[in-house]
Amino acid sequence: MHVSLADFYPIADGETLDTYCFQRALNHLASRGGGTLSVPPGRYHLGTLTLGSNINLHLEAGATLLASSRVEDYQQQLAQSQAELSQHVLLYAAGQRNISISGKGVIDGNGDAWFAAEKDDQGYRLPRAQRPRIVVFEDCEKVTLEDFTIIQAPMWTVHLVSCRHVHVDHLTIDNSMSMPNTDALDIDSCEAVFVSNSYLSAADDAICIKTTQKPAHLRRAARQIMISNCLLRSYSCAFKIGTETFDDVEDVTVSGCTIFDSNRAIGLLSRDGGQFRRLLFSNITLACRHAPPCHWGKADALFVSVRARDPAIAPGSIEQLQFSNVSGVMEGAINLHAEQPGQIRDVMLANVQLRQVLAAGADQGHYDVRPPCNPESPTGMGLDNAYKLDSASGLAYGVAAYPDGLPGVFARGVENLQLHNVVITRPQPLPPGWHAETVQILE
Repeated sequence: MHVSLADFYPIADGETLDTYCFQRALNHLASRGGGTLSVPPGRYHLGTLTLGSNINLHLEAGATLLASSRVEDYQQQLAQSQAELSQHVLLYAAGQRNISISGKGVIDGNGDAWFAAEKDDQGYRLPRAQRPRIVVFEDCEKVTLEDFTIIQAPMWTVHLVSCRHVHVDHLTIDNSMSMPNTDALDIDSCEAVFVSNSYLSAADDAICIKTTQKPAHLRRAARQIMISNCLLRSYSCAFKIGTETFDDVEDVTVSGCTIFDSNRAIGLLSRDGGQFRRLLFSNITLACRHAPPCHWGKADALFVSVRARDPAIAPGSIEQLQFSNVSGVMEGAINLHAEQPGQIRDVMLANVQLRQVLAAGADQGHYDVRPPCNPESPTGMGLDNAYKLDSASGLAYGVAAYPDGLPGVFARGVENLQLHNVVITRPQPLPPGWHAETVQILE
């Protein structure tokens, strides 16, 4: 069945709420076993919408869904999962099958309405509480997201939670680079996921694989995830696994991607007990430069970190990890950093060619292991744990100096590290404060 939203008389003036018209149309399709809801050109002002099984929400070229800036417009349906203590969401589905969002239209998250206008001295725009995520699908099967565009999300943009058989193709997410905590795509405890041919840009992580702490029926490993042919940009981490990893992450391949204008290119951060295994990265180009200090990272090309968040929970190990055919430029270093020996093991870097450059106005002698950091809140999440300054150093908790200066490759506590044809080109003569050796390996 195919119906047009025009048959349900939306106002489409960008100011009057059209939530009721949309939901009535979606419910009409659901009552008839599903079909396509076609959204014609216009500007539709919306609160929460709920999608059912066998539904395709098709946004025609010229159609814009504008997310409401009012908290009360997101109260009718709360997500089971939380992000930054919020359960609010614009487009939501739970326990559904065969659902999709498609078309050449746009979803405008109205992000400026949820953030302070001015940045603080760390480059952080303070957000309002209870910001909505844009798309949250929980425990769904056969999910397709293709062709449409999301801009100016105020929170995590697309959050896929415990879903199976997911296809993301030709998706564009282009968020403001001044709004933190606006991850483009979060893949959380999902299985059989394909992401390809997409442009994902955000001040926070562009693609992030997580296994968050959530209701027990949603807890599971993240596995069998393939990401290819994507353009990624982030002031935090362009491709990231973690930090919330309460369950395992395994069998992930990332290939043929270009990372640009990013603070940290690839980051694997184990904190909460889940183990990482069999992670392959190949044919990657990257360009890393320092971002404002509120963002985690120090222009690292590759960053692998295992350390505890909660002292009562041992972080999971990271093992069977490969980086091959990686080329690019970085203002930081490659950093493999385990708090305890052997927590990172069986790592291979092959055919890696990077140029390490001097950064204008940035202190290049430091690395960043946030989170956890704040000694007053060792198990906390978010701002209380990762955005506090140490009065003794003047730096954020978790930011520390490299021993003896900035190397090209730094490894601590890594077991069975193999470097094959790893070439780091550095300035000559070396700038002050840089380590004399390109590779520094500590037990």
